[in-house]
Amino acid sequence: MATEIDGRKKKILLAVVQNFVLTGRPVGSGAVAQSADVAVSAATIRNELSALEEMGFLRQPHTSAGRVPTDVAYRYYVDSLMEQPRPSGRDAEAIERLFAAQTREIEGLFQEASVLLSRLTHTTAIVFAPFSSADAVRHIDLVRLSDQRVMLIIITARGQVGRQLLRLSRPVTGDTVQRVAAFTDRVLTGLTSDRIDAGDLLRRGKFGSAGSGLVRAAAEAVVEYMGSIEERVFIGGTANIVESATPEWAQTLLEAMEKQYFILDLLKDLLHERRLTVRIGEENRLRELQRYSFVGTSYPLGHGLLGSLGVVGPTSMDYARTIGMVEYMAENLGRTLFNPRG
Repeated sequence: MATEIDGRKKKILLAVVQNFVLTGRPVGSGAVAQSADVAVSAATIRNELSALEEMGFLRQPHTSAGRVPTDVAYRYYVDSLMEQPRPSGRDAEAIERLFAAQTREIEGLFQEASVLLSRLTHTTAIVFAPFSSADAVRHIDLVRLSDQRVMLIIITARGQVGRQLLRLSRPVTGDTVQRVAAFTDRVLTGLTSDRIDAGDLLRRGKFGSAGSGLVRAAAEAVVEYMGSIEERVFIGGTANIVESATPEWAQTLLEAMEKQYFILDLLKDLLHERRLTVRIGEENRLRELQRYSFVGTSYPLGHGLLGSLGVVGPTSMDYARTIGMVEYMAENLGRTLFNPRG
């Protein structure tokens, strides 16, 4: 912010921002007098509002209307939030319930997190999950479908669940499948894909030709599956975009979100900053976001990896509540993924 303001102007400005966030309507001197902690006349308040308008903090849509905050005012308001409130009891419980379930595939958890965050903040929420080769095997199972068809089921340490159909050159018995399943689960658990060596498994397994063929097929399928896991973006509440801007700007942002790389760039920035970030209006370097505000932060995934999440909403969003919600969601998501159950 280029201009400093005195204590009285600050109280009046914050009162205008808070009133506008609550009502969505231009704020007049009467509303300011009722909510701002200033013992001055209505005429003085009007003069201060005019001064704040000249300084670029407020604008007046119509001559007879009250004032509305500019992006500069929202930035001043965000910077004045010394600490963000924790979510209310009901909102905090909704987030905690999401992470209380004992079993859920990781993709489902990310998607539900984005949907819940969007619902609680009335914005569009996005969650970035940077899966990589650092993921490790948690559990392997094999299910015999026929003499030469076996289903491989793999669960990774981060909760990814994959299913690969193995077509074998030799028939295998149910007993062989069970023994190979127990062996591969024991020796592969905890390994990342770059540490899986099919030749080493064959030497250690000492199975017959059919069993060895299954061991090799299973090892190769595990490596292939873990190598195919890519970074993902989960988006919830895109309908909220339509409600928070003109149809033209909403369409522009929705089209950009469909391209994914736009969102990846936005969320990857957070991995470098490693702190809560609030970008308001034209502070966003991405043109598609310059009629919106973005609030985001990162969360730990373990193995030195970070994920990130954030929300996109109107510049008139309730920043205090939104910031608290984003931080609480990230805190719970990071705790769950950094210390997975099982």
